[in-house]
Amino acid sequence: MRIRRISIVITVLILIVAVAPLSARQSKFAMGVQAGFAATGVVVDVGLGPLYLNAGINYPLGYTYVAASSGAGSDSFPKVATITLDLSTAFAMGENFDLKVGLGGILLTDFGPATGGLVGPVVKGEYWVPNKNYGLFLNINVPVMLFGILIDDAGGDSTAVVDFDPLYPLLGLLTTSVGVLFSF
Repeated sequence: MRIRRISIVITVLILIVAVAPLSARQSKFAMGVQAGFAATGVVVDVGLGPLYLNAGINYPLGYTYVAASSGAGSDSFPKVATITLDLSTAFAMGENFDLKVGLGGILLTDFGPATGGLVGPVVKGEYWVPNKNYGLFLNINVPVMLFGILIDDAGGDSTAVVDFDPLYPLLGLLTTSVGVLFSF
């Protein structure tokens, strides 16, 4: 059963990567901003053949708002950041619209000993305004796995935790973001 599942996944990946879809975006490099509960900041989208790599450095405005409203922390804006990364392939759904499907994750870090995040499928819709160099996008993350890493500075030991739960895809409501990309 395991070999069958692996062969199906490999076949699907080969079909996705082998088919070179036409993209609505003319250039392979785009930069922009996104806004969402878990990620508000800048993003870069780079075309690597039929695949697109999207990376961003963000601030979790929704998370910090909830933390500040609950009175749990003394700092209104905690020193945390979210780093987003996804790898997807684009399917042209029209002359100006792309649907990107792939795998991505969001990492929440305070650049200290504790880091955590989520990983799962990503679905992104991009609409490129005709005859312009900018487009609008909606990025939907569907987390299926949570992970955490704790590094002990004194002993050099580290602890890693990975967790799966059927309710994790509901976190996609909090990890969805919208934004604008400018192509160069």
